[in-house]
Formats: sequence, C-alpha cells, structure tokens
Amino acid sequence: MSSRSRVPNGPTRPALLIPSHDVALIPDAAMKEPTPCDGWTVTDLLHHMNERHEAMARTALAPVEPAGDPRDDFARIAARCHAVLEQAGETVHLPQRGPAPTRMVLGVHTVDMLVHRWDLARALGTAPNAPSRLTDAALPLARANTAPGSPLNGPGGVYRPSLAEDPARPPIDNIAALLGRDPNWAPPA
Repeated sequence: MSSRSRVPNGPTRPALLIPSHDVALIPDAAMKEPTPCDGWTVTDLLHHMNERHEAMARTALAPVEPAGDPRDDFARIAARCHAVLEQAGETVHLPQRGPAPTRMVLGVHTVDMLVHRWDLARALGTAPNAPSRLTDAALPLARANTAPGSPLNGPGGVYRPSLAEDPARPPIDNIAALLGRDPNWAPPA
C-alpha cells in the first residue's frame, strides 16, 4: 500500500476548482467592488485566494510568477494547489504552520473556497449558489472548523466569531454565517 493518499472523493476537487468559472467571468468594472470581507475589494479577495493556493503549491512545486491580473492566475494556481494536495500523504506541510493532517487541511480549504465563492457572488450581486452535494458535505465541516475552542475563529483566528445558523436559509448562507459573514450582506447601494 502506498504512503501517498489521493484527494478523497467528495467535495474537495469541485470546491477548489468551481470558483475558476466564476472568477473567469468577473468583469473589469467589478474588480473594485467591496466584498463581505471587511475592507477587501474583489481584487483583494482574488489575490488572497491565489496567495493561499500558491502557498500550498509551493510546498512541493517551484513558485510561479503572477500574471498581473488575479483572474488570469486563478485557475492555474488553483490547479497547482489541487495537484499538490492530491499527491500529499497523510500530512501536508503548511507554510508558517508546519505539518498538519491532510484531511483537516482539505476540510478547511473546501469550506474556505465555498465561502469565498459566496463572497464573490455577494460582491457581484448574484445568487450565491453552490451544488447541494458540496454544501451538504461542507456544512458539517464548517461547524467543526468553527466549534468552540477551534483555533480558526475568534481572537487570533482566521474567521470572525460565528453567527447563528437558521434552517430557513440556504445551506451556503449558513456556512457563511458560521465563518462570521452576515448572511444578509449586500453591496452598498
């Protein structure tokens, strides 16, 4: 049996790569629009996603030069990240954090990518849709990632404190709420 573990079947690959379609369709005029991420424009959000993907890719691949426009880089960098995660063993070495269980990294990253897709949709004034098979898998991951005592939320964490779920909302909105986003956020008029 190999010590390598392929990216498990499930939401990971689509969650990493589906935003590529959304990103490719962002018009120039929308790049300066605000997002639900405090103080970030669409451009800032894309740079953040590219930076996180590329940081993961650089754990096993030579760095790539950015193209300049973060939309042009997104699909290429996301694919590099996925390739590294697909070939990772039980542990992946995270930049600035060290070794972490690959399954945990995949769970966090899946939720992040779905929520960043939600951020983009909200910023662009479109419906933040996600396939139900992804949200059904990601909602329990989001709950686990943001459970009391998680180092990911609260002071010093990467997420804001969770907001309450509401069964009347779509699952993607509840995932966003768990990561501290206002599920009713809309661009300023």
